[in-house]
Amino acid sequence: MSRSFARGVVRTFTTIAVLLVTGGLPAGIAAIAQETAAEDKVVLTVGTTEDMVTDNPWFACCAEYEMLNMTYDKLLEFNTDDMTASPGLAEECTPSADYMTWTCNLRSGLKWSDGTPLTSSDVAFTFRFIVDNEIPQYKGYFPFSPTFETPNDTTLIWKAEEPTFAPLVPPWVYIVPEKVWAQYDGEDKKTIKAVGNTPTIGSGPFTLEEWVGGQYWRMERNPYYWGEEPVVDEVVFKIYSSQEGMAQALKNGEIDIANDIIPSLREPLEESPDIKVHVTLSDWWLNLAFNFGGQGPDATNLPALQDITVREAIAHAINKQALADSVYLGTAEPGDTVIRPASTFWHLDIPPEEEFAFDPDLARQMLEDAGYTDTDDDGLREDPNSGEPLLLEIGASEETTGAVDAGKLIKGWLEDVGIGVELKALSEGGMYDIWGNGDFDAYIWYWYGDPDPNYQLSVFASDQCGGWSDGCFADPEFDALYEAQQRELNVDERLKIVQDAQRRLYKQLPGLVLAYPGGVQAYRTDRFEGWVPAPGPNGYLVFGYGSWSYVNIRPVTEGGGTPTGAGTSGISPLVWIAIAVGVIIVLVLTLTRRGRDEA
Repeated sequence: MSRSFARGVVRTFTTIAVLLVTGGLPAGIAAIAQETAAEDKVVLTVGTTEDMVTDNPWFACCAEYEMLNMTYDKLLEFNTDDMTASPGLAEECTPSADYMTWTCNLRSGLKWSDGTPLTSSDVAFTFRFIVDNEIPQYKGYFPFSPTFETPNDTTLIWKAEEPTFAPLVPPWVYIVPEKVWAQYDGEDKKTIKAVGNTPTIGSGPFTLEEWVGGQYWRMERNPYYWGEEPVVDEVVFKIYSSQEGMAQALKNGEIDIANDIIPSLREPLEESPDIKVHVTLSDWWLNLAFNFGGQGPDATNLPALQDITVREAIAHAINKQALADSVYLGTAEPGDTVIRPASTFWHLDIPPEEEFAFDPDLARQMLEDAGYTDTDDDGLREDPNSGEPLLLEIGASEETTGAVDAGKLIKGWLEDVGIGVELKALSEGGMYDIWGNGDFDAYIWYWYGDPDPNYQLSVFASDQCGGWSDGCFADPEFDALYEAQQRELNVDERLKIVQDAQRRLYKQLPGLVLAYPGGVQAYRTDRFEGWVPAPGPNGYLVFGYGSWSYVNIRPVTEGGGTPTGAGTSGISPLVWIAIAVGVIIVLVLTLTRRGRDEA
């Protein structure tokens, strides 16, 4: 090594060391530091068997709600204890004396994830977009022809033609940037639905950066989030084709938490020392929905389902208790009404004497008396009007825990009373297709609900055909009850109406609430801590009503020191560079000294 080369190397690395100490870095070294820091980010990996179907906030349904909860804020959020309204983008919403005008005060300094201001105009635009374009999934949140005014950037004035409590439901509506969506205002629903939205611009703690269908979707921390800054830099939702594969990935450390695990895998996971199993309250229900037709030119359905006697016979033929016990292994209760027990105040428990009790003999007799007999001895009854066999084509969601297994039981029970079943296990996309086209006789899927009953009841309103409605059920008496509960401001009186609406749906049978399954989630205890269940201690850790866990979790530390796992090295990239520079300087000095000695 020449003396001049050695002196140059020493000078170069000495300069780097000084710059490291003083806070300056040449561009090349800064790039190396940034690359190293990127590799050092905190990454949470979530396992799920359910892929998103769309990244479009206007037509979301299922798994994508988790993405939307993390990406966007609502005007008001939910309290983690009891799901009552709590501050969100707005710190408060207060009514006028007549409850026809609400004033909502937004936080100051709100920004979108691209750093541009979020104002009350974005909120007003979002609400008007839903009302003016009649977006079916959300329009139920805006009764009585509301208008929205924005006297300044932090004030929204919500006016309705009748007294309303709508702002405090709270409306589960994701506030979107006007600058992104204004170009689609006034377009037909098909055009709006087709809009892709990755990457996203939102105001929540994370934004969707990448989505590879069938494999994963990836979310990055929003640097402009108004709330507490998450420690997690990135959340990756990894999609598994089987529950067993997801459970094994959790054991192997490939994922940090697994969502919606089938009950049969609970015990094996509990035996793993580094895994905690969390059993949640029942916050959803398994649904057998009937199709009444009316969705469009491609809609098909079995005409006999229009006969309530047939639907009642089906209800008596299904053993809900056996289904809950067999499919969910003690983690579910038999279902009855569309407001699930998690909404303790609003849920109606149908009295035993009013229930459609399991009674296959009664089911057979009802069908026989109504003229549905098996005239050709092939095991299937025929419709007395058309002569066609009672043969139901039933779709079952492969991604909904227990749906396919429940379908197999239902197939046996219905065939036992003379009703044939062609059971089709379908992907989430397949379920969307038959739902949207109305190409089914019945299907087995699921429903979640809002803490307030208004949304879940709205699903069964006649005007939801082509929107949220399962099978275009229409009943004027139910519609009247639904509208009445929207107008009643007295909570106790509204409760009576809501319970009457539940009882009406139970008797009219647009479908059957089969079971209220509890959820099973599991996470590694050696990766992250600080999970936030909601609502209450038995609530969901992920895939719930908000993004609290993602904001609050921290990597597990050993003795308060270096984090273990969780994608962190525990040592700053700059420290590693400084160490490396120091080693190189020592090496160069040694070589230089050797060169002198040899001179």
